[in-house]
Amino acid sequence: MFPRPAGVGVWWLKVADRVGSGRGRRSGHRWLVVGVVAAGMIFSALGLLVAVAVPPFTSADEAQHTAYALAVADGSLPVLDSPVRSRLPGMPGLPAGCRASPQQARVAVDTRADHLCGRRLRRPLTNFDLVYTANHPPLFYAVEAVPLRSGIALHHPLGGFRAARGINVALGVTALIATAALVRGVLPRQPAVAVGTAAITGVVGLFVFPSGQVYNDTMAVATITGLLAVTVAIARRGPGPRTLLALAVLGPAAAASRASGAVAVVVVVPAVGVAVAARTAGRPARRAGRGLAVAGGLAALTFAATGWFYLRNVHRYGDPTAFGRIAAMLPIRGPRPSAWQVVRDPDFWWNVYRGFFGRVSLLTGHAEKMAVGFAIVTGAGVLAAVVRVLTARISAARNPGSPESGPGSGPKPEPEPRQPGARLAGSVVWILLAAHCLVVVATLVGYAAAGGAAFTRYLLPMLPVLAFVVEVSCRALPLGRRGLPTVVLVAALALLTVLMITRELAWRNRALAPLTPVDRLRTAWAAEAPGPADLGLSGLAIFALVGGVLLAVALWRLGDPSMASGGDVGGDVGGDVGGRPPRAAEREGPPGDVTEVVRQRQDRLDVIVDGGAAQVSVDR
Repeated sequence: MFPRPAGVGVWWLKVADRVGSGRGRRSGHRWLVVGVVAAGMIFSALGLLVAVAVPPFTSADEAQHTAYALAVADGSLPVLDSPVRSRLPGMPGLPAGCRASPQQARVAVDTRADHLCGRRLRRPLTNFDLVYTANHPPLFYAVEAVPLRSGIALHHPLGGFRAARGINVALGVTALIATAALVRGVLPRQPAVAVGTAAITGVVGLFVFPSGQVYNDTMAVATITGLLAVTVAIARRGPGPRTLLALAVLGPAAAASRASGAVAVVVVVPAVGVAVAARTAGRPARRAGRGLAVAGGLAALTFAATGWFYLRNVHRYGDPTAFGRIAAMLPIRGPRPSAWQVVRDPDFWWNVYRGFFGRVSLLTGHAEKMAVGFAIVTGAGVLAAVVRVLTARISAARNPGSPESGPGSGPKPEPEPRQPGARLAGSVVWILLAAHCLVVVATLVGYAAAGGAAFTRYLLPMLPVLAFVVEVSCRALPLGRRGLPTVVLVAALALLTVLMITRELAWRNRALAPLTPVDRLRTAWAAEAPGPADLGLSGLAIFALVGGVLLAVALWRLGDPSMASGGDVGGDVGGDVGGRPPRAAEREGPPGDVTEVVRQRQDRLDVIVDGGAAQVSVDR
C-alpha cells in the first residue's frame, strides 16, 4: 500500500496553500496534493522493485550498514575497525559467532591475515570486512534495527531485512514531500514546479537505488530537505510556533541521520538567524537578539542531541566526520590529486554526472545516449528561461508604467511600502540554497582530493535543488506550463532507471546476462519473492502507470492561470510574492512579526511560455 504522506512536509504543504478563498484555491490545493501523491506512487514502484528484485548485499556498503544496525539492535555502537559478521543469510563477513574486537580486526587487516577467531578464511582480511560506515550517527540504524531484530526473533531474518528495505522506501516518500514543500516555499505562486521537482527527484537512479536498499542516504535527504524547507518558510513568512517546532525537530534529526546532515545544519544556523532578524519588527537590537536566540537555540539543541557522537569521532579519528580516515581505508589507485586538479578535471565531472543514473560502468549504449540527451534538453531549457527572463526585464525597464500581462491578469494595485529587512529575508532563500549546494560539492571534491572514490551519492543532499533547476528548465520549453516536458522527462528517467536495474541484476548474476530486461526482472523477482513474478511486476507497473497519469493531469490542471497566479492557490505564502498575506499566516507569526505589519512588495516578471504567462518572483 502506498505510504500516506505525513509529518512536517504535509503540514507545510497545507500551510502553503492557505491563500485566497473559493473554488480555485480548493481545486489548486487538491491538484497539488494529487501531484505529490502521484510522484510518490511512481517512486514507490521503482523503490519496491529494487527492494524486492535486487538480492541482499549485492551493492557496496549494504552489508556494512546492516551490520551497524544489528550492532545498535544489540545495544552497542560499532567503530570503523569493527568486523562485519554474517548474521543474515547471504550476508558477507566473518562467521556470526566470531567475537573479535576492533583492535584484533585492525591487526588482522594490516597483516593481511587469513584467519580470525580461530577460523581460517579463504582470503586475506581487508578493510571491506570492517564497518566503515561507523562514522555516521545512529538515528537511521536505530530505525532499521527494529525490523532486523524482529526478523531474527521471529526466525525470518530475510523477512526482517526486506521490511528494513521497505522502511527506506517509505523514507524516500517523505523526502519527496519535503522536496515539494521546499520548492513550494521558494516559488509559492507556482505549485506545478513543486510537483514536477518532486516527480523528477523520485525517478533519478541515484535516489531510487539507495532508497530501495539499506542505506542511510535517504533519511539524510529527507531530513536535510525538510530542514531547508522550514528555513525557507521562516524567511518567507517569519517565525511561528509551528515552524520553530519543526526547526527544533529537523535540525537534530538531520545531524543524527548522516554526517552530511551535520554539515547542512552548519549552513542553516546562520541563515535562520538572519531570516528571523529580518522578519522581526522593532529596533535593530531586538531583531538581532531574536535572530541570535533562534540560531543559538538550534545550534544548542543539535549539539545536545548529536554533539557527543561527533566529539567521539574527533577523539577516535581526528575529525567530526572521519572522512580522512575513511579515505585512507578505501583509497583509489594512482596519484592523489589536489582539490584544484579535481575541480578542473572534466573526466571527474563526467563520471559524477553519469553516476546520477546508476553504476557508471553500466551506463553504456542507449542508456548513455539518454543521459546525454537529458543534459542537452536541460541546458536548452535553462538557456530559454534565462533569455525570456532577460527579455521580460528589458521590456519592463523600457516601459516601467505598463501593467503586467498574462492570462486573466488585470491592472495590479500599487504595492504597499516594504518593511525594512524583507529584502534581506528574501535573499536568504537563494543564498541558503547556493551555499548548501556549494558545501555539498566541496565535500565531494575534498573527499576525492583526500584519496577517496568520487561517489556521486555524496551529492544526494543537493538532488532536490538540482531537480528544481531541471523542472524550471522544462517549464521554459514548449507546453512547459502544462507540464508536458516534465511528464516526458519523468517517463524517460523512470525507464532508464528500470533499464539500469536490469543491468545491475545481470552484472551481479552473469546467468541473467543473456536474458531480455523483462526476463531478468521476472527471474530475479521469482528468486527473491514468493508468488507469481508476473503478478508482482504487473502490479508495480500498473501502480506506476496510474501515478504517471495522475501526474500528467495534475500538472495540466496546475498550469491553468487561475490556479498558478492571481493570488489563489499560487498566491503568496506570507505575502512574499505579490498577494496579501493570508489570515492564517498572519496569525501564525508572533506579535510584532513583519507578516502582521506589512505586505511585502515584490517585482513580478511575466515569463511567456507557450503563449501563457508564468510568474517569476524576484526580490528587489
